[in-house]
Amino acid sequence: MSFSIFKSKIRQLLMNYHKMLDCPQLFNERDFIKRTTSFFRNRSVSHRRQSLTTQSAYIDRSPIVEFYHNTPWPNPDRREIGDILFVSKFKKGNRIVKRRAVIVQSKFTRMRQRSWEDIDTAQFYFVLKWPNFTIVSPKPKKAYTLSPSCLTWGTYAFVGPNAVNCPLYFTSTRMFRVRPSVLSQKTFNFTIRKPLGWDTSQSFLIKQITCLIGEDLLTNNSVRSFVDDLYKIACLKPDPVGEFDWNSTKREKEKGFGIVEFALSVPEITYS
Repeated sequence: MSFSIFKSKIRQLLMNYHKMLDCPQLFNERDFIKRTTSFFRNRSVSHRRQSLTTQSAYIDRSPIVEFYHNTPWPNPDRREIGDILFVSKFKKGNRIVKRRAVIVQSKFTRMRQRSWEDIDTAQFYFVLKWPNFTIVSPKPKKAYTLSPSCLTWGTYAFVGPNAVNCPLYFTSTRMFRVRPSVLSQKTFNFTIRKPLGWDTSQSFLIKQITCLIGEDLLTNNSVRSFVDDLYKIACLKPDPVGEFDWNSTKREKEKGFGIVEFALSVPEITYS
């Protein structure tokens, strides 16, 4: 019963987040990023010895990555890494037993059926395949080979007034199954219909909070290093790995990239 009450409080928090996205209506992708990071700044939910705390940061510019696309020409592509990094950690007592992360690329839509002409195929290739890449801005060049194993690590989010159950999340892999010819096209059509939806906002975030989706940072050292570097770009110091100093003065500016961290803590069960 106690845990059921705690989960109900988490759901209420997420319902409030969803209502905030609906009223007033979102007007672009950056609005979605800023509202999300603003809402999850220093929130807390607790019941008895169980607690959920959130922290967030808004980076003044989105990190730019350089990689090679599957095209005939030898020049590399440069694209934004994404829009929001969700990180969650599940603690039993003082032990972190799960820690996962998801990179989200948001796409704004005013209609349920539309030609998704503004999607960038090189960026989609990057989120789908995760080739070797280098962060070229705002930090000096550093190369990464992630090899993520979780299909939900690279995820798209439809946001906007008429997106079904805004936001509606799709993994890049699922989208590729729906439109398998995307990588050879400059544009492609995509219809937002409920049967094709992978997850709504609330179910997606509940799974993220409970560490059921996303790349496992406790086993994938390459992704963990990359996530820690994104924290450093946001002026969030990993201290130590998995625990972060959020007391930074270099924060809100005009545009960029969001980081949201959920920390779910439950008591350690001991047997005498």
